[in-house]
Amino acid sequence: MSASDKKKLRKEAAAAALTEKQKKEQAEAKKLKAATISFVAIMLVIALTATSILAVRGVNNSGIIDKNTIAAVTGSHELDSVMVRYYFIDHIRSLYQQWKTDYADSLSVYISMMGLDLNAPLNAQKSSVDSNKTWAEYFLDGALAKAKNDLALYDKAMAEGFKLSEDEQKALDSNEQMLQIYAMYGGFQNANQYLRAIYGYGANVDSFNEYSNITTIASAYYTAYSDSLTYNDAAIREYEKDKFDNFSSFSYAVYPVNVSDYLTGGTKDDKGNTTYSDEEKAAAQKKAEEIANGLKEAGSLDALDTAISALDINKEKENAVTSTKNSLVKYTLLPAEFQKWMADSARKNGDITVINNETTTKDADGKDVTTVNGYYVLCFMERNDNTRPLANVRHLLVQFEGGTTDSSGNKTYSDAEKATAKVEAERLLQEWKDGAATEDTFIELVKKNSDDGSKETGGLFEDLHPDSPYTESFLAWSLDTDRKAGDTGVIVSEYGYHVMYYSSDDALTYRDHMITEDLRTADVDKWFNGITEPATITVGKTNRLNLDMTIASIAS
Repeated sequence: MSASDKKKLRKEAAAAALTEKQKKEQAEAKKLKAATISFVAIMLVIALTATSILAVRGVNNSGIIDKNTIAAVTGSHELDSVMVRYYFIDHIRSLYQQWKTDYADSLSVYISMMGLDLNAPLNAQKSSVDSNKTWAEYFLDGALAKAKNDLALYDKAMAEGFKLSEDEQKALDSNEQMLQIYAMYGGFQNANQYLRAIYGYGANVDSFNEYSNITTIASAYYTAYSDSLTYNDAAIREYEKDKFDNFSSFSYAVYPVNVSDYLTGGTKDDKGNTTYSDEEKAAAQKKAEEIANGLKEAGSLDALDTAISALDINKEKENAVTSTKNSLVKYTLLPAEFQKWMADSARKNGDITVINNETTTKDADGKDVTTVNGYYVLCFMERNDNTRPLANVRHLLVQFEGGTTDSSGNKTYSDAEKATAKVEAERLLQEWKDGAATEDTFIELVKKNSDDGSKETGGLFEDLHPDSPYTESFLAWSLDTDRKAGDTGVIVSEYGYHVMYYSSDDALTYRDHMITEDLRTADVDKWFNGITEPATITVGKTNRLNLDMTIASIAS
């Protein structure tokens, strides 16, 4: 090969190499372009998704969907998801507060017995009340019933031209101001944000005011009707004629003698369970009956308690065992088996009887089988026909000051802090005694010095009776049978020291108060049912009601 040929070959090879390089560069450029297009596309998707999320959040926050989703219809009222959610959440919160009041320290036990998990979604738990429904559905039923009734009463009130009292209207008008205060203390920017945190999307001041207006008018209309009902003495006496005992109260002592305490022998299985033969059970029942009948012969309450403590079964116990004392229990709340004996007009203090403690079940053939579980040894102490007048009292409260708050928020006060309040209460009472010592001067003293919200009315509490919702020491002083107008005293409660003044006996006795309330309840129920029973409510779309919330989140 000539030199010229070699040179030509080198040029062709170089040209070919250059072409391959260009092809490779072009391929890389295409890859880069494709990757760039893919990246841009992905970023565009992300941007669109983010925009979509923000848009969804914006729509949710605006509450447009919730306000345009009809969750229920009653009468001429279409209730959107926001309105139903107000009823739903407030219904649950109200129930929970009632449980706390009724069961106090036993609340957790009660809730556990219901099978309700406070921290689990309500729509994920079957209700123990109705196994065909979740707890969310069960609570929603109650909320919708409340909404139906409120709107039926509201419509009736509006048709009759009902108006709120001046105080009721003022309270309603101050609603927005109070929401702003709650929002501020809760760290929220405004009332709308505060309401949305509690009730969810769509909740705002305007819709909450509408809800408050309906519930306030319905409640006020109901109360106004109830308060308008009056009953004269003839109506009261006629009502009690065939149920005189129902409005009397009884004090008694009781000691249970249980058959199970006298079982002997028995056969244990491999799991440690003991069973007893019919003969062994019969012997235990006979022994229990003998013990009960022996106690019956005691003749008085003191002798009965002595005999109970002396029983072989109680002798070795660290503390003396006695009967359980029950004071002034209403007839209707007595165990059914006690009622007839307790209400016998021949009954007198110290009377003792024995009453069987029995249960009745069905056997395999459907026949009743009665089992004697033991015997009640019952001692009569007192009958009270509740003819004491209701009490009208005034008080001046000197609150404890200082105190120590524990991690649960409970505040306790030292003996010194309590003593300081007592000294001040006694000083104020003496100041009143050193003056004119009239009811008018007591009212002045209260208005100047009381720490209680009732100071503007001179510390007045009217129509007090044993069922009044006040602290025990306050009621005990007020309802003392020897109390008379002008009596004073100093008592202590968990709130502080109270300077007490007995204003007067009411014209109504506790007995007549109970009868009047029975009459009123029957008449109001009839009126209420006449308005609400014809009303119906139809459930609409529930997907915006947040049925997956927990009671813990609602109650917090």
